[in-house]
Amino acid sequence: MVKLDLKVFPSGPLDTNNYLLFDQQSKKGCIIDLSSSSGRLFDFLKREGIKVDFVLLTHAHFDHIEGLRHTDFPFFLHKKDFALISDPEKNGSAFFSDPIVIEKKPYFYKEKLDFCGLRIDVIHTPGHTPGSVSLKLDNWLFSGDTIFYQAVGRTDIPLASGQELNKSIKEKILVLPDETIIYPGHGLSSTLAHEKKHNPFLAI
Repeated sequence: MVKLDLKVFPSGPLDTNNYLLFDQQSKKGCIIDLSSSSGRLFDFLKREGIKVDFVLLTHAHFDHIEGLRHTDFPFFLHKKDFALISDPEKNGSAFFSDPIVIEKKPYFYKEKLDFCGLRIDVIHTPGHTPGSVSLKLDNWLFSGDTIFYQAVGRTDIPLASGQELNKSIKEKILVLPDETIIYPGHGLSSTLAHEKKHNPFLAI
């Protein structure tokens, strides 16, 4: 029987949330976004003997992909963000840090995937980037940089679209149950009920 645990490890230059899902019985894990290839997350993996099956990217900005440079983990990406991983200007690294180019080939998302017999729904939520996704496991939603605690993702950057972001939030996120727990790419977790009531960027 799967005994799933969730831990968050903020790291990297923008304190990106790296989420680790792992089965306490089999010691199989998957990581959602990977901003570093060192630090507390990797110390934890080694200490607990967890084997990472794959990395799931919510999008391909540099602060979510940098850790892929020095690991051999397979990773999943939406095909509309494929151009970003090998282009430092498109992934933002040319403006914030050393240029990041990921040469390894990703697996492209389908509508769902399996982790330890559990279903993860892949919800395409473009806006912050063309290939941004939110990943839903039961009542957990890993929203990347689409929606945050009382905020939403930036759209004043290359390839972003405020119109697309608003549409994604309205049609893909706000339709989920109020008890959905939101685990964003940066900052505190929240619930959909809280965001509907307190997020000033949402027109409910």
